[in-house]
Amino acid sequence: MPRFLDRDGRFGVSAGYKVMSSSLAAHDHLVEVDEVTFARALRQAPRPHLLLTRHPKPRLVSAFRDKFRAQPMLFEEQAWQGWQRIHQVHYRWLGLKDDDSDDRKIEAFLDLSWERFVELLPRTKWFDGHLRPQYLQERIRVKRLLPIGSAKVTAVRDIADLDPEEMQRDWGIDVAARRNVVGSREAASDFPEADDPLSDDRIRKAYATDYRRYGYD
Repeated sequence: MPRFLDRDGRFGVSAGYKVMSSSLAAHDHLVEVDEVTFARALRQAPRPHLLLTRHPKPRLVSAFRDKFRAQPMLFEEQAWQGWQRIHQVHYRWLGLKDDDSDDRKIEAFLDLSWERFVELLPRTKWFDGHLRPQYLQERIRVKRLLPIGSAKVTAVRDIADLDPEEMQRDWGIDVAARRNVVGSREAASDFPEADDPLSDDRIRKAYATDYRRYGYD
């Protein structure tokens, strides 16, 4: 999950994939670091730690549309990024193997329905940052092989309800610069497959801690 440190050492920011992470990377005063570097920085000099969150459903809709609809169609284009972790964790559930042809993988991913994607979440959500529950960002690994401790989050903000003045004043973050964010209404109208009560219920159960901890309906 993406972690950022202010270049001047004033604070840290955590934001999962599909939760404004690409926009944070565009801010010059923020540097993306690995988990251990982030943990050591927080422990060496305690500082404010901002956690940005997003309602699980639109976050998942964005990930599904990007990784299982848009990306497979880019295979022969310059924008192709290769199969990513989120694809690989679905191989076994779609009857795929690492050495299967790219055409076979493209076919399987485009055939993956939203309903099946959601149904698999209890098995897949732990293994990729696009799917991992957001409450896990409140924990951090100080050394690679040691138990995980508290990330000491001091502020939690939902990206759908950010105060632009506060974000600029306290964190130097330009809210208007965010991208790759799909609001829940837009996602529902532009992706009718996601308007499925059974899938909604499964998402609530799979991300029960996020729903409870961050006040989602």
